[in-house]
Amino acid sequence: MNSNLHLGDLLLPIGAMNVISILPLLLLAPLMEFVTTFFLSIEKTPLAPARVITLGHTCAAVSLLVAGFLELHRKAYPLVEQTLSGKVLHVSSMPCFQLAPQYILLGVAEALVTPACSLISFQLIPSHIRGISLHFLTLSYGGGCLLGAFIIQLVYFCSGGHFYPNSLHDGNLERFFFLLALLMTINTLLFWRLSYRYMDLSVQGKPLNSSSLSEKLLHYKATLRFYDTIEHLSTDSVL
Repeated sequence: MNSNLHLGDLLLPIGAMNVISILPLLLLAPLMEFVTTFFLSIEKTPLAPARVITLGHTCAAVSLLVAGFLELHRKAYPLVEQTLSGKVLHVSSMPCFQLAPQYILLGVAEALVTPACSLISFQLIPSHIRGISLHFLTLSYGGGCLLGAFIIQLVYFCSGGHFYPNSLHDGNLERFFFLLALLMTINTLLFWRLSYRYMDLSVQGKPLNSSSLSEKLLHYKATLRFYDTIEHLSTDSVL
């Protein structure tokens, strides 16, 4: 909205960049499925979901860092008039397509994190409550949006509106992007440090390391199957 949306004589819609962020998701999802199937066909273990999530968080942090540098680059361009919805705005003359790298990295991050989170939630939750767990996973995405809105309002209040005023050319939006990049980097490092505790018990064909956590999970799974059998036998006997 604050960049040049003109492509020749054509005025692009404001959501044009969102289409660019969706393309990596559409392209990477089947590619990752193909790679996973290939690894399983040659009896090799694919990349662990926790590592995929770490890689996706890294892409998100790099995306915010690139956004900060591109904002500095955008402010170096002179202002031009651009009409949107009948309102004349003074925007940067930088073409909006120069913002594509940050949107592509953001789309790659989403393509890596979302399926891996769903996979972990599906594997570690008992089958009779998997649907509920996936609903809570979706709810966490909404909580992330609310947290993002809270951070925006908090930064706006603490900066007195200087980070992103009505005219972004006079503000310091790049500082906000660098702040988010720092928070995302800290989040990525913490997740990477804690993800070593995660053990994928669903990998077949490889011995499991004996640990109290794995034994408890396997015992719990066996107990569920036992009680399901008893329940079915009791029902059949009653009938």
